[in-house]
Amino acid sequence: MRFHLPVFAIFALAGSVVAQVPTIPGFQISKPPVIDGVIHEDGEWKGAPNVSGMFDEITAEKAVDGGTFWVAYDSKFIYVGARLVDSQPSLIRATEYRTNVSLQGDDYFQVDIDLSGTATDFSQFQVNPKGATNILLTGGRALKREWAGEFQAASRITPNGWETEIRIPWQVMTLPPSGKRDLRINFERFVARTIRSYAFAYFGNGIASRNPIWKSVQIPPKEVDRSVMLLPYAYAGYDPQIKGLFNSGLDLKTQLADQVQMVGSINPDFRDIEDQILSLDFSRFQRLAGESRPFFLEGSQYSGSALFASQQIPSFDAGLNSYGKLTNQTSFGVLDTVQIGRQNDFVGNLTHSPDADSSYRFGVTSLNSNGINNEAYLARYYKTMGPYSVFFRDMGTQDTVVGRGDNLNGSMNYQDSGVQVFGEYSQVTPNFLPRLGFFPEVDYKGWDGYANYAKPWSSGPFIDASVGATFLDYDRMDGSDYRRDSDYGFTGTLRNGMNFSFDEDTAQFLGSNDHLGTAAVTLPKGNPYNQFGTIYAWGKEAGIDYRSVTFTDNRRLFNKFQLIGRYQMVDYAGFNDQAILDGSYDLGKDRAINGRITKQGNNVNYYLAYRRSGNLGAEYYLILGDPNALTFHASIILKVAFPMVIGGHHAAETAKQL
Repeated sequence: MRFHLPVFAIFALAGSVVAQVPTIPGFQISKPPVIDGVIHEDGEWKGAPNVSGMFDEITAEKAVDGGTFWVAYDSKFIYVGARLVDSQPSLIRATEYRTNVSLQGDDYFQVDIDLSGTATDFSQFQVNPKGATNILLTGGRALKREWAGEFQAASRITPNGWETEIRIPWQVMTLPPSGKRDLRINFERFVARTIRSYAFAYFGNGIASRNPIWKSVQIPPKEVDRSVMLLPYAYAGYDPQIKGLFNSGLDLKTQLADQVQMVGSINPDFRDIEDQILSLDFSRFQRLAGESRPFFLEGSQYSGSALFASQQIPSFDAGLNSYGKLTNQTSFGVLDTVQIGRQNDFVGNLTHSPDADSSYRFGVTSLNSNGINNEAYLARYYKTMGPYSVFFRDMGTQDTVVGRGDNLNGSMNYQDSGVQVFGEYSQVTPNFLPRLGFFPEVDYKGWDGYANYAKPWSSGPFIDASVGATFLDYDRMDGSDYRRDSDYGFTGTLRNGMNFSFDEDTAQFLGSNDHLGTAAVTLPKGNPYNQFGTIYAWGKEAGIDYRSVTFTDNRRLFNKFQLIGRYQMVDYAGFNDQAILDGSYDLGKDRAINGRITKQGNNVNYYLAYRRSGNLGAEYYLILGDPNALTFHASIILKVAFPMVIGGHHAAETAKQL
């Protein structure tokens, strides 16, 4: 399979811009601070280096409400303290109180740490003003606490803002060899009422090398744990369609080397995982829902590419997934699943980042199913040069049904101070078919791009506003006419939180003149707990009148009861509608009752479940109905998953915690 080496070489030889990078000295603390959310800078934090100030991540303007940050470490933990100034502390938003959950919609503070020092593999640790936490480890991890790990945090709201203290175990991250090293660290903050993000060191134009250097930090020895963490499950129940139900399976995780993890799954069951439901919005091409299955979330940063969308593997009998770092600059991801006697799927990726502003990736996929063999390769290069970045990708496929296909992309992007301009050339042959990937459009060549300007305001009637335009001009590979598209849009957020937008799209598709206008209002923007929204779209698609109205409403009741509702009506060659109502009542940090009602046309489904999950120890799921069925049928299932550890020192530690 050929590589377009001349273009590849031109991009690879492009220069880079050197920027001044902040430096924070490493400080090994003798007595660790008490993690209680109260910063005693002349007491427990005395001697620890601190830095102050923050910058808007879009405009690079200095924040009016800044922050001060302390960082220290010892042989077991990294310690971070943050004092965040807020001119309106009564409006600080802190809804979540649980561990390892999304903090979207709340104020939160985030620590970014890259132990490799290359500024290419950051783990992120988030905490809100109530001490709720979220951990996003490099490579991607599932949410099971025995597997994902956790950190301790405590926060409090003060008359001048809020404070937080964080303790992060070294061993929760993938450690490089021990010794003194220069790491990368940055501090970020999201302010919910203004919907703005700030960072101690500005890198809003995508220049990772501007993240501060944490100088001469003593990395402790890696506690290489050869134990095998097991998560066996079993479920039993009754379904009137297939009578009695019983099944069991096993998930496992172990460490193969210092920076290499492996997870496996035998006879996995995704019965307790809700599929995402796509809206009724018009599209000429296939759409793809998000992924939520733990096996595929592990290492997803290393295995994902344009050649692989895990949703294309709906089920399997057994699978192995290994990922990690071969060196500080080189990472990999390998995944293999088997449906015995029916299908085998393989994915492999190797990524090399020689510095913070450039990376290479090489990938392959293979699918064998019922006499169909599909193989694909990918080679891509990415580099930033100041506010500019370039991207090149070459892909090819070989399929027993359609034969050989190729794809070539080259693009350049400019992004700085709220301005973004992007241009791309693509060509895809008719027979390009990565069966394990998501590539719904083929047989075209041409240009596309967009320009956008976004501006936040600290005063006046607007919080933010942006205006943008996109274009597309594609012909078929044989030169015949295919499609053209131009789109113009505006969005703005008023000081009261109301966001409104308008979009005008004009297109030609295989001789059909299309037009679609869209107007939307959301109040308030950025608050997923309590928010109302509506979208109205009108025009012609494929020569047929199109109308769509969507209403959404999210409500947090009694502090622990969350309702999320969505209703859409579409009039397009006939009437269709869809309604979704999700509800969840928190019984504690790891227990909840939740359910969903869905209506799609004349089909109605609903289910109710009790879940104990996301904490240490056994997980329980009692499910009435099928979360992902089209219509309701009266099934009941009890599923139990119990973590076990075989061998290694981790077994003893886990036994103590359980």
